[in-house]
Amino acid sequence: MMPLVHFCNWRGCQRIIPKDKRFCDEHQSIHDKQWSPRYTKQSKRNTDKIYNHFRRDQEANAFYHSKAWTEVRDYVKQRDKMISGLSHRMLNDHDYIVDHIVPRRLVKDPLDAHNLWLLSRREHNRKTKYEEALPDSVLKKLTADDWRHKLSINRK
Repeated sequence: MMPLVHFCNWRGCQRIIPKDKRFCDEHQSIHDKQWSPRYTKQSKRNTDKIYNHFRRDQEANAFYHSKAWTEVRDYVKQRDKMISGLSHRMLNDHDYIVDHIVPRRLVKDPLDAHNLWLLSRREHNRKTKYEEALPDSVLKKLTADDWRHKLSINRK
């Protein structure tokens, strides 16, 4: 009987490997160096620090590290009982983001709890992609129900 095989999952690599492996030996070592530390708490902190320092604008960084935001974030987390505002599923402590329904930069009071809800990281990333494609005039008017409708129709 012939063993099951497939191409290496590394983009552009055409090596044939056994079905129980994801990468050829060469690319497995590269993958291990890049991704295995990513899942440790220390590397998560380092990744967050890099994001906050280089990618996030400094005004937002200061806001999301303020005591006022921490208090409102904790209030919303408790108010929503760790239930996603989009899918209504229970979230865990490692998979939630307190998100602004109308983006922070477009509201008068970014600490208004009525404009905040819990989302999973995946839901937050999908919502952010849509936000980037919409003009501010539309974003200012969207409600939580609008987002639920928009993101449930376009669910992958």
